[in-house]
Amino acid sequence: MLSDQNFFRSVIYIAKHDAEGAFGLIMNRPTNLRLEDVIEQARGRRPDRLDAIYCGGPVEGPLLALHTAENLGDQCEGGIWLTSDDDHLMLLCDRPHVPARFFSGYSGWGSGQLEAELKAGGWMLTPCDPKHLFGDPDDIWESAVKCCGTAVLQSFVPIAGCVDPETN
Repeated sequence: MLSDQNFFRSVIYIAKHDAEGAFGLIMNRPTNLRLEDVIEQARGRRPDRLDAIYCGGPVEGPLLALHTAENLGDQCEGGIWLTSDDDHLMLLCDRPHVPARFFSGYSGWGSGQLEAELKAGGWMLTPCDPKHLFGDPDDIWESAVKCCGTAVLQSFVPIAGCVDPETN
């Protein structure tokens, strides 16, 4: 429903949403930039991680990481953390076993803007699922949309979530 092509088939994790506005990251837009190349250029050494850097949105910003390593940054919800701190980013670069996604840029909304887009039907909502945060970017959008569809059906027909349509 939105005319902004930055958000076409985008799955966005909303990390912060309050009276001042909202801050989020597009989870399914890998770029051609590689974390190891950026870190090597900035620090002169190759990190242990071999990750793509994702386009978090159209707003320019620092390198960010969304991850599950406790106490490295600000806690978002359910064991998810967000950081742009250089020391935290370097620790994550050397921890390839920690689920993480690295971003250049972010998505931002001013006060009331996201609420207006939601009211106009511009977005579908689904609870956060780790497979949407750290899964294969080619599968995230379809998986998230299916979750939204199941939630809509369950609001009308409570048993809908218990039925496997492939058994028909």
